[in-house]
Amino acid sequence: MKSQLNLKHAFTTLLFVILGATAFAQTGKISGKVSDQKTGETLIGVTIKVVGLTKGAATDVEGRYVIGGMTAGKYTIEASYVGYSTKRITDVEIKGSLATVVDLIMEESNDQKLNEVVITASVKQESVNALYSSQKNSARISSGITADQIRRSPDKNTSEVLKRVSGASVQDGKFLVIRGLSDRYNVALINNSLLPSTEPDKRAFSFDIIPSNMIDRIVINKTASPDLPGDFAGGVTQVITKDIPDNNFINFSISTGYNTQATFKDFTSNKRNGTDFLGFDDGSRGIPSGFPSSRAIYNPANTAQRVAFSKLFNNPYKDETTTALPVQSYQFTWGNVARFKNESSFGSIISLNYRREQNKRNAERESFDGINFINKYN
Repeated sequence: MKSQLNLKHAFTTLLFVILGATAFAQTGKISGKVSDQKTGETLIGVTIKVVGLTKGAATDVEGRYVIGGMTAGKYTIEASYVGYSTKRITDVEIKGSLATVVDLIMEESNDQKLNEVVITASVKQESVNALYSSQKNSARISSGITADQIRRSPDKNTSEVLKRVSGASVQDGKFLVIRGLSDRYNVALINNSLLPSTEPDKRAFSFDIIPSNMIDRIVINKTASPDLPGDFAGGVTQVITKDIPDNNFINFSISTGYNTQATFKDFTSNKRNGTDFLGFDDGSRGIPSGFPSSRAIYNPANTAQRVAFSKLFNNPYKDETTTALPVQSYQFTWGNVARFKNESSFGSIISLNYRREQNKRNAERESFDGINFINKYN
């Protein structure tokens, strides 16, 4: 009896295994190719999914797809692709383990056509990488410096910044010399506009009047090109100032320096007036109101009258002893931007620099009586 029960149990287990294997073998698949209606070319990456199930596939590089593990029955498949109308095929029948081939032809969607696509982006020109990229892609030979490098230096004006550019040197603290050629052989531009000469007797521009924190980048071009002036032999200096700021800001910096020959040492000078520290006279050195305004009045005067005229002037030649203070440098920058409803904006950047420095310079004076040496003064 027990032997019969074991035999019956073994037969039942074997029956379930056979039925399960048969059921597994009866799963089919859906395969096919997807192509464009107009060109006939196959499409890559088209999404094919079975509606109502979590099964799907994407076309390969040849435009083919395969969805496996499908049991017998009828299904609806849906194909979608960017720029094309969604394609739906119903009553796709799976029979046993056979493969059902469904080729799809996709049509372009009229609703999703774009007439124009505009992409806008901003380039950070003040970075060192932007400067190197510009030099790499340019046909000109150039060198330069950017705001990122200037920000890490103590330079307060453009003439100090230019000392750090290869191939350039600064003469008298303000005039640029490029490749050994003086300022008369060079051209300076600011925002692609020609800078006028600041000197009345020669062609030169004083770069110390431009604050360093107003600069976005400086490029010195050493070879000619059609977009540059042609009247130079040394180089063309392009100074590009900062653009309209994105946000309002205020910067204030203070720096100082020490001179071993002059700082905290006494020196003798003439009397200073109240505004000398700003570089302006307060009027105490001006011509007095009673002094003749023309030679027609002064020349006919006798000696006594001329002496009286001379006494109208103040005597600023009195000596006084003062102590030289350390170098003082102040820099103030204010940036502002106003935005309007029509997406336009108005911005400004204002910068003020002040520097006060006292140095010691040795001078010699020798006196001669004819060809005979008398004395020497230091």
